[in-house]
Amino acid sequence: MTSGMLFALAIGTLVVFVLVGLMRRSRSASQAERSASDPQNTVAQWTEGETTRLLSSAEVPGLYLLRPRFLSKAENVVYLLLKAAFPRHEIFARVRLADVLQVKIGPQGMERLRAFRKIANQHVGFVVCDRDMTIVAIVDAKEPEQVQNPRDQKLEIIKQRCLQAAQVKYICVYPPTLPRYRELRAQVLGPAAELV
Repeated sequence: MTSGMLFALAIGTLVVFVLVGLMRRSRSASQAERSASDPQNTVAQWTEGETTRLLSSAEVPGLYLLRPRFLSKAENVVYLLLKAAFPRHEIFARVRLADVLQVKIGPQGMERLRAFRKIANQHVGFVVCDRDMTIVAIVDAKEPEQVQNPRDQKLEIIKQRCLQAAQVKYICVYPPTLPRYRELRAQVLGPAAELV
């Protein structure tokens, strides 16, 4: 073979490789466009990546510690008061407001999301339920001398307004001056307190 023929053969081979590479690139680009237009696939990829990231950070030894107490001493006193006042009821501590309230059917879209965000990260101290798990009352343990920053005060007002709108009995108990359990029963159950 002459050098001219070898040169032509090399150029032809190079052209074939370039064309094959371009075809593969266009195929992978069209597949990427299809997967980008498929939101389930994109969400699945993001979720998988996010989950993997969260799992890897959770594996760090000593990153998490068990709290020494679930309830503070003041909360524990209020819990015991509630258990004594409502022996036939279920008492749940530290409950998210979003687990107690729901946004009514009317608002849609951003309006509904805004309404949900008001309650999503708020908590209540205790939820008193009857045996059928119907919410009877919500009780918060508050320290009267506790200094709150303005943001916390606004969040507290929002929480109170949301509970008032839901027409649920909301009672604040101050641990230094706790009511007697009969008074608490009368506040929550009303005239039926003596019958139960």
